[in-house]
Amino acid sequence: MLSFSVTVKAHGYTMNMRFTRIYLLLACSALIPACAIPGDSPWSDLHANAYAVGFSPTFEASANKIMIDGDSGTPELRGSVSIDPEKENASLFGARIGFAPFELSVSQFSYSRNQVGVFQSEGSGYFGGDLFSGSITTNSTLDIDATKIMAGIDVVNTSIARVGLLAGFDVLSFNQFSFTAGPLNQNVLDNQEVPVPIIGLRGDIAIPGTNISLGAEITGMSMDVDGIEASFFDHDINLSMEIVKNAEVVVGYRTMNIEIDGRIDDAQIQNMDLSMSGPYFGVSVYF
Repeated sequence: MLSFSVTVKAHGYTMNMRFTRIYLLLACSALIPACAIPGDSPWSDLHANAYAVGFSPTFEASANKIMIDGDSGTPELRGSVSIDPEKENASLFGARIGFAPFELSVSQFSYSRNQVGVFQSEGSGYFGGDLFSGSITTNSTLDIDATKIMAGIDVVNTSIARVGLLAGFDVLSFNQFSFTAGPLNQNVLDNQEVPVPIIGLRGDIAIPGTNISLGAEITGMSMDVDGIEASFFDHDINLSMEIVKNAEVVVGYRTMNIEIDGRIDDAQIQNMDLSMSGPYFGVSVYF
């Protein structure tokens, strides 16, 4: 497998990113925009759209071990954790603007929910600074914002379909990630912001003879960030149907997965897996 590494400094982080052969091929493809042939379609010439949808993701999480040594402000924590899957309603907003074959897109959503989980130790563990063994039922709190900013270039653009390359950032803001068991409260992440560079592919198909179009966007990246091994993948598929001129109904499904292994400030995290996926439904206006 061909691979190479690039070091990028941004937002106080040093990012060492490894690209596999497929990412190298995608990057090389971006150098041949002559392959893009704008046609008479919603994504040709100067175009813009904005959408607002209701998003109903199911969130679940687990970690083999979370360790915090503890100090005067943060109690000691040591053990593994699992959080039961729960569904929450959220709002998802976004906009695109471009002139074929180039396009810029921005989307944002917030998720906040309390969920039941289990904190466990195989031997002696700590929760809220107290020693325990076995397992503890906890109430977990996750408050997270995700802002995705992408630049794209089409390598194929016709009246029926387009395929484009994407590059950008997904800024993950962990406003709060904590556990509560009885009177004990334990923060894991508090006001932590991690900008994750991502690349990917986008595709759209307009079904001939109808006012229906299908779209998909696949983005992600695996990287090292100051000693933290992390991977992030965000997949989105959708169907749009025009209801009146310049307005569409949008139905789709989005899934995100985050894997973290390393130290974030005071927290040493081993094999944390966060996943969020679910359907969305809303409206889009375009010009």
